[in-house]
Formats: sequence, C-alpha cells, structure tokens
Amino acid sequence: MKTLKDWIVAYRENKEVMNDFIVYETVREQNEQGQWDEVRYVLTKDQKLNAIMKRMEMKYFKDVDRKDLNEYLLHAIVEVFETADTKRSPSEIISWAEDRMRYIVIDELKRNHHMNIVSENEVVSHSDKDDEVNISDWQMYQEWLKGEEAKTYEKFLEFVGGLESILSKKQLEVYTYMKSGWTQQKIAEKMGGSQQNVSKIFQSALNRIKAEYLHFRTYRVMMKTNTYQTIKTFVKYTKNILEHVTDDEAMLYTYTMNFLRENEEEDISFELAHENKKDLSTGVLDALFDYMSVGDLKWFMPYWRGEKEVTTKKEKEKFVRIVNKSLVQYLIGAEKALKRTSETIVEREIHEKVIDLIS
Repeated sequence: MKTLKDWIVAYRENKEVMNDFIVYETVREQNEQGQWDEVRYVLTKDQKLNAIMKRMEMKYFKDVDRKDLNEYLLHAIVEVFETADTKRSPSEIISWAEDRMRYIVIDELKRNHHMNIVSENEVVSHSDKDDEVNISDWQMYQEWLKGEEAKTYEKFLEFVGGLESILSKKQLEVYTYMKSGWTQQKIAEKMGGSQQNVSKIFQSALNRIKAEYLHFRTYRVMMKTNTYQTIKTFVKYTKNILEHVTDDEAMLYTYTMNFLRENEEEDISFELAHENKKDLSTGVLDALFDYMSVGDLKWFMPYWRGEKEVTTKKEKEKFVRIVNKSLVQYLIGAEKALKRTSETIVEREIHEKVIDLIS
C-alpha cells in the first residue's frame, strides 16, 4: 500500500499524479431549510490524510461553506506535496502534514471568514467544557513568539517561574529538544518512545504554554483597564431587562447598540484587532469579537458594519443574544484568568513583584 510519502515522491516526478491522488465523494445532505443538496467532499487515496481532514473539519470548520473548505484543503494538500521533506520517514511526513495543513487552512479562515482568534495563530473554542487552546505546529508557535512583545513574554516567564514550572519533565525535555532543532523521530529515538508519542507530548507542551500566557495577559488587562467592570455592569443590566421587560426587544437592542458604540475605538478596525502580531485585546469590542463563535460572527458582522440593517424583531433579538452570550463568555474567561494568576502569586510568593510584572 502506498504511503503519503510514496505519493509525494511520485508527484515530484510527474505532476499529473495529483489527478489520481485527489478523489471526490458526493453526499446528499439536508440544509437548514429542509431541502436536500448534493455536497461534494474532497478525499484522497491516502486514508491517513483523509482522517486528518475529517478531524480538522469536525474541530474547526462547522460554519464554513463546503466549497470554500474544499478549496482550502486542496491548497493545503498541494502545499504539502510541494514542500514536504522526502528524506523524512513516512510517519514523520504524515505527522508534519497534519500540522502544516492545519496551519494553512486556519490562516485561510482567519483572512476570509474572521475566525474567532484570540491572539496570534491561536484558535479558541468556547463550550461547556474548559477552553481549548490549540497551536498548530512548531512554525506557527515560533511566529506567535515573534509577534508577542518580548518584554511582556519575559515578564510572563518570570511570573510563572520559567517553563519548568508549568511543564512536566517530559514536556520540557521534548520542548527543549525541538527548540534546538531536533526532529521528532530523533527525539523519539533519544527518549525511547514513538514519534507519535513525542508529537502528542510536544503539542500538549505548546498548549500549556499558550494557555498560561493567555491567563497572564488577561490578568494584566484586568488590572490595567476597566474593561472587565464595564462589561460586567452591562451584562448585569441586560439580565435585569431580560427578566423584567421581556416584551421590549427594541429598547434592549437600542441599549446594546449604544453600549457598543460608546465603547468603540474608531482607530482600531475589526480586522486590525485580529491581525497577526497585534495585541489589542484591551477594549470592549476586542473582548466581544474574541469570544464570539464563528457562526455568530458571520451573522453579526454585516449588521455591525452597516452592510445590513437590523429591522425585524427576530433580528434584534438575535443581535442582543449574540452580544450578551459573547460578553458572558469573556467574563467567564477573565474570572478563570484571575483565579489562576492569583494562585500563582500565592504559590510563588511574588506579591511585591506583581505590580512591576503586570505593568
């Protein structure tokens, strides 16, 4: 059976191989209106790559049009075939391909669909479970580090007591080897494990670093601005209106819109607030967009930008519901950050250094 590496080697000799490698599956699915559509799914001759695409679809792309997703996946597949290092083993290539494809497609979603991105190359999904923070791969992580203000990241490391304080022994070992330029296969041989296990350990280390940094950054914003209290007051007032004036959606919509306009920073666009290498999550709108789901964001933005007009009762109710839900999620995230950083301050006994570290 051919591996992905075999297909890539063949492609390098003859580009027409891609026509054999890419296949499509047409499935009849019911849309939101109850009608049946024929949806075309991109598949390949490599089952492992198909599994990767399925995982990506389930995790990130629930609110993306299938045609767009097919285009992004095809772009990612071609990029993998063009840039893969065929000196690596088949298992290393498939692991690298998953990271590389995720990076490419997420970048497309950021640029074309305003995906819910809190910070540089970082995807956060909000659900009833704990927040999931996913960093695609080492290259993406390196880009994120470059985008963060050096002094802020240094203060974060001092605040937590270095990476050795937040990573397990194995996570720190794998992270250190990767930072030194080792391949995952070489690390596996050194540590006496599998390449797949090294990949999982490394991913968990990156997730932990990014999650801890998010707590630290959010804490700094809470201590330096009144954003948290402003949002908390709004959410509390909105809750009172919903409980006691349930039949006046026009008043609640007007109140919500006025609140957002009053807290709008005219010199910071939505796109700029989510652009790489920008750390602008300090205002009400930044918090709103950071914690809004992809589906809600796609509906919300045309109305917010004035491209569509909110006129019906149903539209006003949905507008208010999206804003309130997103800001409640921000408050939950901020409270988690406050709890986590407070624990760190007590555990490390750094009360006297806190003011300097968050400044």
